[in-house]
Amino acid sequence: MVGNEDETRSWLKFIFTEENLDNFSVKILGNSEKGDGYVGDIVFVHLITDNADFPKEYNLVLKCSKRSQALREKVPIEQAFTNEIYIYNTVLPVFTEFQHKHGIEKPFDSVPKYHGKLIRENVEVLVFENLKSIGYTLWNKKQSLTRKHVNMVVTEYGKLHAISLAMQSQQPEEFEELSSGLQDVLKMFMNSTAVEGMFTRSIYEVYDLLKGDLDDNILITWKNFGSQVNFIFNDMCEGSDVTKVIIHGDCWNNNFMFKYSPDNESLPIKVAMLDWQMSNFSSPILDLSYFLFTCISEEDIEDLDDILRLYYKSMSSYLSQVGADSSTLYPLNIFLQDWKKYCRFGVAMCGLLLKICATDSDEVVDLAEAAESGDDFSAAFSYDVKDKTNFKNRAKYIVNELMCVTEHSSHYRIFKRKSINKKLNTGIPELADQT
Repeated sequence: MVGNEDETRSWLKFIFTEENLDNFSVKILGNSEKGDGYVGDIVFVHLITDNADFPKEYNLVLKCSKRSQALREKVPIEQAFTNEIYIYNTVLPVFTEFQHKHGIEKPFDSVPKYHGKLIRENVEVLVFENLKSIGYTLWNKKQSLTRKHVNMVVTEYGKLHAISLAMQSQQPEEFEELSSGLQDVLKMFMNSTAVEGMFTRSIYEVYDLLKGDLDDNILITWKNFGSQVNFIFNDMCEGSDVTKVIIHGDCWNNNFMFKYSPDNESLPIKVAMLDWQMSNFSSPILDLSYFLFTCISEEDIEDLDDILRLYYKSMSSYLSQVGADSSTLYPLNIFLQDWKKYCRFGVAMCGLLLKICATDSDEVVDLAEAAESGDDFSAAFSYDVKDKTNFKNRAKYIVNELMCVTEHSSHYRIFKRKSINKKLNTGIPELADQT
C-alpha cells in the first residue's frame, strides 16, 4: 500500500533536501496499471513549490516497495530495491563520469532522471522524473516491438555493455569494486521456495497451449528444455572464462519507454530503460536474449543475424571511441560462442513473459494480497490467461522459429534457422565469413 499525501510529502521533503525544498505542495495524480509492477507500486505526483516569485514544478514518479511483511518474507523485495538504488546512486554516475572523461559525443544515457531515494523500515522509495510528462510512452505489451524499436534498444545495449568492457580494461580495480556491489537478485528469487518451479511450469504451459499447432518433435524438445531452467538461472554463467558486464537484467516490454519524432509518430528517437532491480554482473547475452525473445516480431526473427550484428557494431564503435579494441576485449568469435551458449537465458524467460504480455490488467493478481492469504509468489502466475489467441500466436512463432534448442557438444544451438544450418552454426552468416 502506497503512502497518502502527507506521507508522500514527508518522503519528498527528505529526498529533496539538497534542493532546499521546504515549502511545497504535492498532489497524487494516480497509480500505474496493475501488472506494471509486481513487487512495487508506482505513484505519479505533481510537486510545486510555494515560492510565489520563482515557483518550481516537478512531475515525478515514486517507485515504492510493497510493504506486506508476508510478501517480503517470501521474496527478496528489499534486496531488489537496494540493488536498483545502488545502480542509480553509484553505478550510473560512475558510468557517466567515465563517458565524460573520454568525450563521448553520444553517451549511454537511456535512463530516467533520478532525484533520489529513501530507505526506511519496511519501505524503499526511488523518485524519478515522470517520463510521460516529457513525451515518453510505453509500447503496448500485447504487440511485438517494431524493427525500429528493436534496433534502438540493441544499439543502446551495445553502448551500455561496452562501458563495462572498457572500464575493466582501463580501470580494473575501480570496476571490480563497482561491480562487486551488485546483488544477484534473480538468483535470490529463483532460490526462494515461493518461486520454485515457476519458470519451468511456464515452459510446460506453452507446451500444452501449442499442442496440435506445431510439430510434435519441436514441442517435445521445447518441453524437455524445462529441465534446464534451474541450471540456467543459477549456474550457467559462473565459469571464470565468461565475458561479463553490468547488465540491465529485466528486459521485457514494460521496462522500456520511447520518445517519438514530432514529425513521425512511429519513429522512436529515444529510449529509457526502466527497472534495474535485476541488474547484475554477467554475460551481455542475458540482456540480448531476454529482450529479443520476449519482444521480437515474427517477421524480425528472420533478421536475427542483422540485429545481432547491429549490437556488435554498436559495442565495437563505442569501444573504439574510448581507445579500446573489441577484437581484444570481446572478439567476434567469442561473442558468437557466447550467443550459442547463453541465449538459453532468453528461452527460459520467454514462456512466462509472453504470458504476462498477453495478460489484461484485470487478470493481474496482487502479490501482497496473495501472500497475506498464504499463497506462494508463483501461484499468482498460474491463472488461465483470457487472451489465449495473443499468447498462442506469439509463443507459436517463437517456439517454432527460434526457441527450440538442442544439445550439441556441450553447447546449445538454435536449429530452425537456415542461416545457422548453412553458415558454421554461428547465427551471423556475414560475420562468420570474417572469423
